[in-house]
Amino acid sequence: MGGPLLLFWLAGALAVVWRRGSGKGLCRLPERHTDVLCTIAAQRPLGPILWAAAATAVIVMSAWALSASAGFALEILAGRWGTSKIALAYTRHRIARHRARRSDLATWRQTPPAGLNGENLDAWHSQNGWRATRRRAAYARYPRMTDSHHLLPTSVGNALVSVSAEARRTYGLDLAVCWDPFVKALEAPVRSELTVAATRVFARVQGLVCAAGAALWAAVIPGVLPRLLWVAVCVLLVWGAHRSIRAGVDAYCRHVASLFAIHRVRLYRALGFTPPATAQAEADCGATLSAVLSRSLPTGSDPVPYEWASPGDSSA
Repeated sequence: MGGPLLLFWLAGALAVVWRRGSGKGLCRLPERHTDVLCTIAAQRPLGPILWAAAATAVIVMSAWALSASAGFALEILAGRWGTSKIALAYTRHRIARHRARRSDLATWRQTPPAGLNGENLDAWHSQNGWRATRRRAAYARYPRMTDSHHLLPTSVGNALVSVSAEARRTYGLDLAVCWDPFVKALEAPVRSELTVAATRVFARVQGLVCAAGAALWAAVIPGVLPRLLWVAVCVLLVWGAHRSIRAGVDAYCRHVASLFAIHRVRLYRALGFTPPATAQAEADCGATLSAVLSRSLPTGSDPVPYEWASPGDSSA
């Protein structure tokens, strides 16, 4: 968070200095947005100290606000746009695009062009392999048509939903109720790796917020052309930050999927449930565990036994 935030305030300071021309005597020309700062700085000998303290307080408070807003900003990027007519219309449009793209990725098959043979055919397979890998990765970031999870209007939202859909489809686990117990059951080093991966995503979201907020400094830049240039640069920064967030979310989702593939047995043992004996029975076992955690077992269903670990058993 520190890097984007400091760059944000540095950009503002440079914009103010640019407005003042050569920068000599910054407080000689009266302007409303700098009167307070110049008045504080002029109070010797405590003026510079108070100015530094005020600047530090502004940075700390803006860092707190940026950290607090990162979660909401990520929800916006995932597709939380409200239920107004405009939001619903745009959401419907974006979901239709993602539905068409998912169908295209699911049915994509490509055969080599006619006439290729020998080394040319080998070269085609080599280059087409990159495209196939990229398309398989893109398809993995969508919930399947048979899943109960709905498509979301953004790539970030669909990537996050695909993790929950895959966990339910493969292991029968509902992340809405199993995620917190699963995280607590992980070993400390593994849990720290998961925290670092999540923090990296939020840091990139904060960088996007700073890049978008930097466009506001155009109000203190003199001249129409410099303002347009400044806004254009901010737009490019926002575009790059958004691509970085998508890459970070994809990496985080792969990390979560790998954790479930390796450590999901710890969830069963920590909660006192018998782990599934076969891969075919795992979906049913996971669905039962999720139903127990959500307290939604059907009335009159068979008892679900617990197998608590002994006090000296550290494997759980």
